[in-house]
Amino acid sequence: MGTTFTALEDEGVIQSGAAVADALAGGSFSDVKAHVPAALPEETALDLSLGGAPVFDAARRRQGIRGFGVLSAAAVPPVVDIRPAPPAPAPSALPPATASGGFGENVVPLRSGTLSPQERSAFREIARTLAAAIEDWPKTRPELPRPEPEIPDDGAPTPLQGDGLAPATFDMGEGAEPTAPVAPDRAVADDLDLLDHLPLGLLVQQDGAAAFANRTLLTLTGWEDLASIVAAGGLDALLVRDGASLHLATAAGTRLPVEVRLVAAPFLGRPALVHVIRPLSEAEGREARAIARRDALDMVPWPVFLLEPEGTIRHANRAAAERLGFSAMDLAGEPFVVAVAPEDRAQVVAALDRVAAGAAGAQITLFLRDRAGTPAPARAGIARAGADDQMLCVVVEPDPPAVPAAAAKAPDLLPRFAGRLRQALAAPLARLTGAPTPTTLSGPEREAFAAVASTLADLEALDIHDALAATAQDAPTERCDLAQLVTEASTALAPAARRRGIALRLDAPGPVMVTTRRPQVTRLARLMLEEALSATPAGASIAISVCDDGPAGVCLQVSDGGTALDEVALATALDPLAPGPAATDRFTATGRPLRLARLAREAETLGGTFEVAPEPARGMIARLRFSQG
Repeated sequence: MGTTFTALEDEGVIQSGAAVADALAGGSFSDVKAHVPAALPEETALDLSLGGAPVFDAARRRQGIRGFGVLSAAAVPPVVDIRPAPPAPAPSALPPATASGGFGENVVPLRSGTLSPQERSAFREIARTLAAAIEDWPKTRPELPRPEPEIPDDGAPTPLQGDGLAPATFDMGEGAEPTAPVAPDRAVADDLDLLDHLPLGLLVQQDGAAAFANRTLLTLTGWEDLASIVAAGGLDALLVRDGASLHLATAAGTRLPVEVRLVAAPFLGRPALVHVIRPLSEAEGREARAIARRDALDMVPWPVFLLEPEGTIRHANRAAAERLGFSAMDLAGEPFVVAVAPEDRAQVVAALDRVAAGAAGAQITLFLRDRAGTPAPARAGIARAGADDQMLCVVVEPDPPAVPAAAAKAPDLLPRFAGRLRQALAAPLARLTGAPTPTTLSGPEREAFAAVASTLADLEALDIHDALAATAQDAPTERCDLAQLVTEASTALAPAARRRGIALRLDAPGPVMVTTRRPQVTRLARLMLEEALSATPAGASIAISVCDDGPAGVCLQVSDGGTALDEVALATALDPLAPGPAATDRFTATGRPLRLARLAREAETLGGTFEVAPEPARGMIARLRFSQG
């Protein structure tokens, strides 16, 4: 730092023949060459290439030169032969040699006279390619003049004998063909040595027989040599398939997890089949075993779940995924209880904990819940599985358990219970109020009476359910426009909705025809709208739509802004005999715990279906569907 190039050149640090000084004195320049000789014998000489441009200040005064330099290894100087020139050989047909001071047009000088490993590999690959290309060429010996060797008395080497550049030839007698001493094929030996140092095991087969095994393969397996592998039966006997994984038998009798790939390639100039064998790590071996386990479980027709000790699903086979309507990837990592109905989760978790704690196994009856939330009865067995019993296995029977015959033939006691309860409450209420509608009541008392009257109306509908079902086939049906019926019901409820600031948004683009009983459908549609209006807070909106879904039938959908029901509350509201929920839902809060069960019963009596979508973020969505028949 701080030294000028002129001073460096005066000291002999660089050599440019004043080229650098001339460039610095002029304008812009590039690729100005200089040589940096080695200061010590063990150092390497360098070549310096400079480039720069003048720098000026605001007054256009030259301040100096700013540029850059590139240092690289110096080209190898030509070797000068100081030996006395040998006598000139006889004229020959050989092409004249190139000048010793330069290279031919198609010759690339090597860095420092040595090859890097990458260049060495590239040259060997070029040699193999050229050898394969000229393998079928006719091998003709060129007729070259052979001068008689003259061995001087002082033992000086001749150009053809002792300089190490060309093999010496000898006259073996009259009529004998001159030959050259055969040296070991160093290229082949180097190639085989390179194969021995590869981190992959190689076994080469030619003409159906083992021809070569590298040292890596022998070290991995413990076999002494190729002959011992052949004596053990070859790869056909040593490679063992365990499901989706491969194991290679060793000389000690153990099994080594490996990955094997077959490559067709020439070996020593002949076609060959190369087995490339890579040992798998412990993690890769576990992954291979996991793949084999998944493939085996997918062949089982019963739903099978492999769980972590804490109950998380590690793998669900194909039958389990189809049973629940999910993909195996979606189920992986999820708790097993997501596939169980809420009311059965406590007993399932208790059974899993018992088995994980050391119990022999457990058999439970539960309800599985599919993707749509539909519960289905099932029987399952729980046991420990895997190496060292570190996992839990749940096997579900492929078919749901059959309903006992006595239960299937048992009469429906709900209508009878509803009728008796309605009779017991109707008369006392009429005696207490003195009128069907208590006009003298106000405030909370009037709301309480309205709730009791609504519950009695729902009980009455449940009470006559059997009678309606018995006469459903004989009742007159007619073609009616469902869209028109819903429009009339929404028009009748519009004044009440305006008083509370609730917007009724009706979407009925055209006639939607359905064959049913007009009065019953009109009442059912009005009840659905009344329920939505009662649960929606002031200032919100209710979306009503009537559409024809083609093969799925016609549908009336009512989306309100009231409190939505989760799966447990929905199941309780649809079953009048179920125990009451722990938390108060929208029906019990308004004193109408049987309203949803009544809507479902009346829809069933009319030949339709009533369903509620449990979407807490959007309120409650109720759908009434009828077939096209």
